Amino acid sequence: MNFRTKKSVCMHRLCGLLLPLMMLLAGCGGAPGDDRTIIYNCAANTAEIAALRPATEKFFAQTGIRVKLNPFSGEEKLYAMMAAGQAPDVFYTNNAVRDRLAAEGRLLNLRPLVEAHPLWAQLRPEVRDVAVSADGGIYSVGNYTQTCGIYYDRAVFAAAGLEPPAPDWTWEDFKAAARALTRDDNGDGRPERYGVFIPAHFIEVLEQMNHAPIRHDQLFLKISPEAREVYSEYLGLIQDGIMPDVRRVQAMGMQAAQMLQSGRVAMLVESVPHPGLAETLTIDWAVAPMPRFDGKEPRYFRSASGGLSISATTKHPEDAWRTLVWLLSEAAPYQPSPMLTGVPFVAAQEEKYPQLRGRGFREVWALSEQHPGGDPRYFVRFASWSMGPVMTRFQPWLDRLWSGAATIDEVMAAVPEINAGVRTDLERQLQSGGLRPEWKTQLERALAEAQP
Repeated sequence: MNFRTKKSVCMHRLCGLLLPLMMLLAGCGGAPGDDRTIIYNCAANTAEIAALRPATEKFFAQTGIRVKLNPFSGEEKLYAMMAAGQAPDVFYTNNAVRDRLAAEGRLLNLRPLVEAHPLWAQLRPEVRDVAVSADGGIYSVGNYTQTCGIYYDRAVFAAAGLEPPAPDWTWEDFKAAARALTRDDNGDGRPERYGVFIPAHFIEVLEQMNHAPIRHDQLFLKISPEAREVYSEYLGLIQDGIMPDVRRVQAMGMQAAQMLQSGRVAMLVESVPHPGLAETLTIDWAVAPMPRFDGKEPRYFRSASGGLSISATTKHPEDAWRTLVWLLSEAAPYQPSPMLTGVPFVAAQEEKYPQLRGRGFREVWALSEQHPGGDPRYFVRFASWSMGPVMTRFQPWLDRLWSGAATIDEVMAAVPEINAGVRTDLERQLQSGGLRPEWKTQLERALAEAQP
């Protein structure tokens, strides 16, 4: 059973009661100098904080809302602040914890605020879709998205007599290029240059391109035939000697970007855009879209790992909402936002990072908008309840698989035991208490009907 449900009549009634209450709590002050401070958990990034400070002063002059920046230093600190009754007003939540926090009554349901605001219509459809939680509520709004692509050295391609990758190149085209680009001068089986490196956390992206059935809010682990095929193809790159395995990468002692920069690999799968990579590389680089699996329409990765939430204990819910809207649609450091339709995101990125011009970024981004596949990553795929129980059991098997210590058959055989442990953990969660009744009912129903 898909754990995402339609909003109930009760939810409509509850939202109708909450909105007037929030308006009353917010007060009606508006002049600068009123005690209307909103604490925002911003990224602990010096450049971002420096850019935000003048923007918050301008926002204060316009609205009377003082935004206090609280550099975010990890989820544990956020939980500690919540436990102490000192939660920030606006903060980032990822999909792995959002619904759990909502079920514990720690997040404000934004639905009555969102649906009455023009921002909702401006958000890209996939952003609106992923914002809806299992109980029909909206507890966060996405604040950023990326796609991914294959960065490559154009000079190395030319020296090997290869044409740059075509927008519609296939997995077989990609493998042929990787073979041609691999160089083992002394024949010792340890190439001086590997054709490609695909970090293991991008394997889910390949599953999606191969049309593996991926649903969000899954309770249990399922490995489809399409996913198994991707596992086999990924291992094949290593076994054919055209991609380094985990141990070889560790022996190199390099970050992925350094491997491309130094010529140890000719192609690298990474996020797009990736400002740090663009500013670091000094080679003649470009980026190509992910290869398509033969005969299958592309489903390009578009990250949707989380967004901005508002604490259920905020003293000024309307001011917090106005701040959240400002951060998403007006705050200069974050504009233009890729979460909004009709904004010049690509042009702005090229203006900010001139290194992106003429290197394929524009084309890769356009394809991801034309054929969005969503976010297939495990920590997004599984429900808040089960992501931890699944991945603490599944990830060690994946690590063993990619290092050659386990086979695909052994991983497949472990799935029933993994799911049995997950079910035990979920039942324990239900018995422990702390979940709001409507969420507990949803989890009980989903757990009763779900088949591992």
